[in-house]
Amino acid sequence: MYYQRLDVKRAITDFASASGINGVRECSFYNHNVRSIQRHLDGSSQAPIHIDKVAELDRVLAMGASAFYCSYWRYRWGDLATPVGRDLVWTIRAKQGGLKFTQEATVWTIEALEQAGISEPWVKYSGELGFDLAVPLETIPCEIWAGSIDALHDLHDGLTSYIVSVLRERSSDILVDGGISPIEITRGKETCLLSELRVRRGLLLAPMSLNPHSGLVSVTLDPKRVMNFAILDASPADARGFEWEPPSRVSHELLGHVRPWQHQNPVRLPQADIS
Repeated sequence: MYYQRLDVKRAITDFASASGINGVRECSFYNHNVRSIQRHLDGSSQAPIHIDKVAELDRVLAMGASAFYCSYWRYRWGDLATPVGRDLVWTIRAKQGGLKFTQEATVWTIEALEQAGISEPWVKYSGELGFDLAVPLETIPCEIWAGSIDALHDLHDGLTSYIVSVLRERSSDILVDGGISPIEITRGKETCLLSELRVRRGLLLAPMSLNPHSGLVSVTLDPKRVMNFAILDASPADARGFEWEPPSRVSHELLGHVRPWQHQNPVRLPQADIS
C-alpha cells in the first residue's frame, strides 16, 4: 500500500508538524468511506486533527483516510481562532490547454521569486492540472511581518505584483491579465491561472499525498527541475519526491522588494507572540 512507504509518511508528518517553531498546522483528511473531507476525528469532538506523528497517520488511515490536507496557516495548539501566521502559497492551474504551459508558467514564477530573494520555495504537483508553490513562514524576515497577519497579506500582494511585472517583461507572446489574484496568463490558445491561497483555515493537499480525485501523487519537486516532470512521475508506483527541508536562511532580500509598496501603505508591526 502506498501510504506504508516510510518516505511518504515522513513527508506528510514533517509538513504537518511545521517544526513547532511558528505554531502548528491544522490537519484534515479525505475519508473515502463517506467521500468528504473530515476536519475532526468524530462528530462529537471539535478538537483539531494533528497528523504530525506516524501513529496519528496510521490511525486516520484505519478510519478510511485516502488523502491528507494541512493548513498553510499556523495556530497555537488547539486554538484555531488565533492564527500565528501563514505560509505564502500560490497555485498555478491550467484553464485552457494542457499541463505543459502551466509547467512553463510555474518555472517563470519560481524565477521571479528567486529574483525577489526567495531561493528555496517549496514546489509540488497538485495531482491534477497544476502546481503549488509555498514560501514557508520561516523564510520571511520578522522585520516585515513581526506577528502581523495584515503585513503577511500585504507581502503576498506585493510579491504577486512583482511576479506579474516580471511575467509582463518576459515576452511579447505572453499576455498577463490582472494585477491581483487570480492572474490569467495566456499564450496563444493556452491559459493558466495564478492564484494566491489565503482563506482562513484554508487547506493544502499535503506533499506526497494522493489526490482524491485523480489518484495521482501530489509529488514534491526540485524547483530547478519542474520542466523535467512528467505525469508518470506522479503515479503511486513511481513517485519519488524532493525533500522539503526547512529554509536554510531568512530571505532578507525581500526587504528591498517590499519597501517601495510598504512605504505607500505603511503597516505598524506588533511584537510577535508565538508562545
